[in-house]
Amino acid sequence: MAFGREESTVKESNELIIFMGKGVELKGDIHFEGSGRLDGKVDGKIKVKGSLILGEGAQISSEIEGGTIIIGGRVTGKIIGHKKVELLKTAIVDCEIVTPSLVIEEGAQFNGSARMGKTEDEKISVITPVMTEESKRKPLVQAVK
Repeated sequence: MAFGREESTVKESNELIIFMGKGVELKGDIHFEGSGRLDGKVDGKIKVKGSLILGEGAQISSEIEGGTIIIGGRVTGKIIGHKKVELLKTAIVDCEIVTPSLVIEEGAQFNGSARMGKTEDEKISVITPVMTEESKRKPLVQAVK
């Protein structure tokens, strides 16, 4: 207890866990849980369990994976947004985007491809039929006159 208030050990989902300013450059991978904002330069993989905001000054060259990803800067690589990817009007994005929901503001520059629907880790499982000796002898496709 500090100054009459109880300290919480659980982080709120909208609380920033990480903040990286404009003057910071990082070469390497970043992994964290919660929400974060990056305004600097990153050359490496970014994986977030939560939301990620890439500010106007951000320059990212890597694969980015997270829940909700909001982009205001420059990104080159691949983006996987499990909930949503949003490109703000200041965004310059040259990459592949995989997400169920894509929002692009007027003025944003997007050069690449977008695949909407389930993300890679939510792929539908395929059920393979069991083949019996009898079914192996029958053709799978029959021609009809």
